[in-house]
Amino acid sequence: MKAKSDCIVCLLKQTLNTARIATQDPRIHRKALDRVAKIIPGLSLDQTPAALSQPVYSIVAGLTGLPDPFKKQKDDTNRIALALLPEARTMVARAKDKLDAAVHAAAAGNIIDLGIGHKFDIEKDFREIMTQAFAINALEDFRKELRAGRKLLYLGDNAGEIVFDTILVEQILATGTEVVFAVKSGPIINDATMADAEVSGMKKLTRIIETGSNDIGIHWDHVSDEFRAAFKNADVILAKGHGNFETCNDRPGNIYMLLKAKCDMVANELGSSLETSC
Repeated sequence: MKAKSDCIVCLLKQTLNTARIATQDPRIHRKALDRVAKIIPGLSLDQTPAALSQPVYSIVAGLTGLPDPFKKQKDDTNRIALALLPEARTMVARAKDKLDAAVHAAAAGNIIDLGIGHKFDIEKDFREIMTQAFAINALEDFRKELRAGRKLLYLGDNAGEIVFDTILVEQILATGTEVVFAVKSGPIINDATMADAEVSGMKKLTRIIETGSNDIGIHWDHVSDEFRAAFKNADVILAKGHGNFETCNDRPGNIYMLLKAKCDMVANELGSSLETSC
């Protein structure tokens, strides 16, 4: 997915949101905005929105000295999601179609996105999404992909969200499909890392690998050999969230996307409405 002019406006929104999370000092907020504004004329829209946004987080980290300004928020969302996990498991266990319910649970987890500052209530939104129909639904095709001997690469997205991903991974594993789950190699926004795989219980379920970088989504020039091989060797790939959609939707491969549209650009690309699960 290529960036649009609207993404430039979003850069400044992301900058201010991240700076405010990192510090209460308005002088730092202004400095961050000024530095991002300074680089905007040199940015090309011939790249993904994810790549376009990457400098925002480096600039804020440099100004504040905080390489992981979202650490507290990540811990909080993991805690809230883990508290909801027993209820979510019960809902899936009681569902007539357990795979469908597990996909809904994983999609519901995608409401947790701190980069663009959109409002969400994990408990309320989770329960609502569990009963919503998907705007774009490829579940039956996805179901046919799952069977013994098949390999699935699961591209994780955010902390907190990864807790709900464990439910879907359990259902996929139950089909005999091998699952490899990918997390970031370092902090970027509230994306899941190896620490979140540990806290969420994902590490006990299946093999975890790192992408090789702390880029938003997947930066194909920065991925590790291990990740590149896992992507190439997977029979099917499940990519969660905006960043992975933006950086993987034009890639060759048997790729399924699972996300909520949280901006007009992604919604338009999907052909869905804003704030719709897909």
